[in-house]
Amino acid sequence: MATLAPSMSVYRLPYHRTNNNEQRTTNNKQTMCKLFIATGNFTKAQTTKLIDKAASLFSKTQKDGFGFTVYGSTGTVATGHYLEPQNYPGFNVTLPEWIDCNRVETGSITTNTTAIVCHGRTATSRVVLANVHPFISKGLSLSHNGVLSWIGNGPAPKAENHCDSEQFLNWYNTLKAPFENTKANWSGYGVFGIIDAKRKTLTVAKCGSGKLSYCSNNSGAHMWSTEHHDLETIAKVLSASATKPLSMRPNTVCRFAIKAKKPRLLSVSNWEGFGSAFKSADWFKSMGPLPEQTERKAITYKRDSWPMDSTDSFPDYQPTATATAGPFVLP
Repeated sequence: MATLAPSMSVYRLPYHRTNNNEQRTTNNKQTMCKLFIATGNFTKAQTTKLIDKAASLFSKTQKDGFGFTVYGSTGTVATGHYLEPQNYPGFNVTLPEWIDCNRVETGSITTNTTAIVCHGRTATSRVVLANVHPFISKGLSLSHNGVLSWIGNGPAPKAENHCDSEQFLNWYNTLKAPFENTKANWSGYGVFGIIDAKRKTLTVAKCGSGKLSYCSNNSGAHMWSTEHHDLETIAKVLSASATKPLSMRPNTVCRFAIKAKKPRLLSVSNWEGFGSAFKSADWFKSMGPLPEQTERKAITYKRDSWPMDSTDSFPDYQPTATATAGPFVLP
């Protein structure tokens, strides 16, 4: 990643019971960051359980931070950033004086939640609380799994703590149609969960090299996660009716309206992704280890059908062989 001059370009709220200068060396083995993304109509209890389950799963392998953004149907936003995932206490939990939890928490989780993005971090840059996803700027909350390098004209976008994800967000905020311009300006790969509080949208994007699986349930929830088995486990928090996790189509951007109690699909667009890049140690680290050559127990599902009907907000989308969808443009 490029070396950047320090610059405070992403808004950071005051720390809650923490030392904001704390930095440590990553203890992670070679494993990627992980994402969990969901949209639907979730109660406060369901939202809390989904976050807690994602934190529990991700903390087993992602040691460099856990964070989330929650968007409520009334426009409220709650965020949490935790430097030590294994020490995640839950959201807005009062701790005794003898517990040191390096965290930032803002807002509150309301009765109805329509979008959730959780992130478990494997560091390829400084391990500090300020680099725990999501990155937040100008109403946008961005969580990213991947490695990016600036190849555009002019100086690279700035980032306070030399993190490519923060660079990308600062660049993203300068354009009306950022996904149309990624290939010419960035090399690498990325999978994104982006909540836009101003436009009241959720964007889920996967480039050609990214990993992201999708499932739904008969309550109208749509869920994504980096790993099939994580998604299956987290989805069971809501019900046993979740569909079999399937890989999301590469080079695709999905965008949802999340301002009402029942989110609505706005667009599914083809995306060129990013320019090619030399596959450095950071690239391989973020992609995760090679599959183990051991036999694993087959995963079973209560049902293999897709519980969708004509009134569901997410159509039974069948990609065509030729990319023909129009550009992805922010309103």
